[in-house]
This record gives sequence, C-alpha cells and structure tokens, in this order.
Amino acid sequence: MSKKILVLIFLIATALNLSACSQNSTQHDKSVDNNTQKQVSKNLTANKLTKTSQASAITIYAAMKYKGKWQDAYKQAVKNHLSISIKSKTGFSRIFKGQGYIYQVTGNGKEQNTFYTLKKDEVSFFNHKKKIATVSLNSILTFLNDHQKSEEVKRLSAKTVLGARITSNKYGVKGDAGVAYIPKKLRGIWYNKKGKKLVITAHTIEGEEIHRISTAVVTTESFQQTKHWARARIENINGIDCYHVQSLGAQNFGFLYTVQKNGRNPAVVTYSVDTGDYLDSYWKSTTIAKNNVNAEFKSLK
Repeated sequence: MSKKILVLIFLIATALNLSACSQNSTQHDKSVDNNTQKQVSKNLTANKLTKTSQASAITIYAAMKYKGKWQDAYKQAVKNHLSISIKSKTGFSRIFKGQGYIYQVTGNGKEQNTFYTLKKDEVSFFNHKKKIATVSLNSILTFLNDHQKSEEVKRLSAKTVLGARITSNKYGVKGDAGVAYIPKKLRGIWYNKKGKKLVITAHTIEGEEIHRISTAVVTTESFQQTKHWARARIENINGIDCYHVQSLGAQNFGFLYTVQKNGRNPAVVTYSVDTGDYLDSYWKSTTIAKNNVNAEFKSLK
C-alpha cells in the first residue's frame, strides 16, 4: 500500500474520531444543561407559588427559624394536614395592627397561637400576641431553596386546606370560624343594565366580608366588629347552585347569587331568598347587560 493511501486513511480516521468526540462532548453539554435546568426548576419562586404552596412554605420556614409552637404545628400538619383559617382584621384589632387578613396556622384543626399576616410580599410572624419577625417572601423562599426544601413544600402543599374552619373562641369574635372563600365563578366586577356595579372578591360581596359563623347568633358585644360581615352557604334550588348570603344581624333572609348564561355571556343572577323571585342580572359590562335585557333565567320556583 502506497504511503499516500496510508496518510489518507490516517487523516480520515482522525477526522471521524474528532467528530465522534465533538458529538459526545455536545451530548454531555446538553445533559449537563438539562440537569442544571431541572435543578433550577425545582427552586421555589414567588411568581409560581400557588396559595397552598405559599402557606406551606411560610409554615416550614417558621418551623425551622422560630421552633416552639410553629414547629409543633408543622409536625402535626405532616401527620394530619395543614389548616389555614383566614381571620378578619376587625375581629383581631386588639391583637394585630395594620391592614390585611390574619392567617391562623394549625396542624390538628384546633385553635393555636401561630399566626402570620401578609402585606404585599412582607410576612409577619406571631406567636400568641407577640410579633416574632417580619420577613420578605423572597427571603423566605431563598432560605428554603438554600436548604433544599422545595419538595417538602410541595408535599405539605398537597395536604394544605385554605379557609379551614377553626372557631375563634380564644381570639376575635366568639363563634367566628374564619373568612370564607367565595366560589371563583362568582368573583369579579359585574354590571347591570343601568351601570350599577356588583363587586365580588375572594372574600367579599358588595364590601361585606363573608364569614363562617359556627354559632346561630353573634353576641351583641361583637356588633360593632361584625357590622360589615355576612354569612353564606351553598344551596341547590330546583337544580340551580346558589350562594345564599345574609348580613349578620339583618332581619331579611338575604340574597341568592348564581351564574347563568345567555349564549356565551355569563351573568350573576340575584334572587330574593324569602320569595325566590328574580331581582337583577349583572354582566361583564354595561353594554353586554343592555344587549341582554330580554334574557330569561331559570326560575327558582
């Protein structure tokens, strides 16, 4: 075999070997990149937290940092489930200053001394009446990421109940089991044909807080605190799911709220509780309301 042919074979083999090395290197780099992406994706970030994972993260952080009652609540939550009851600031005005709701944390479903408040991204921790610390939500998540707690947050989140019923016989208004979560389909700003607004948030309807009240009557000494409170329950009337809302201390039977559609347009339809009569309909805009003045809705009678 001539020297030229041997040189050519050597050059081809070298080129093939370099190409294989290059492919292996590329695949290795991709594998490293994928592993890095997986590692990054496991990190907790504020903009990807659900309400339950947020509560879970806050509880685990407090258990690690502040021990005591917080650690007890966490250990009980791991065995049972994490219950978060949302308390009104009006009922707790003597204990907590400032705005926003108070979140009571328990791992056994019973009244405990562990609370936190959330204002924007600032979390304030309390043990009984004593404020322990105020920490930003981002700082909490950084701490948990540094301690590789993302999977633990995920597991506890799956066992977290928001708006749990925990009666406040120790704090706030006696018989108040916490602020309720209003059904998502009802929430939003709605308008009738005259432009009147109906504002429904996660916890309020027309400015009234919807509470879970465990006792039949709120005592007179709590009237000032509860003047903007209402109670509610789901009722099915003639196959229609209605949200029955009644102001505390009100003499009337209250209102029934339900979502119905005319074509593709949803509307919150209101009825009288005592008579079942249709009262009004509220739509996503005044224009839509005017275009649906002749809409017919299911009767409760």
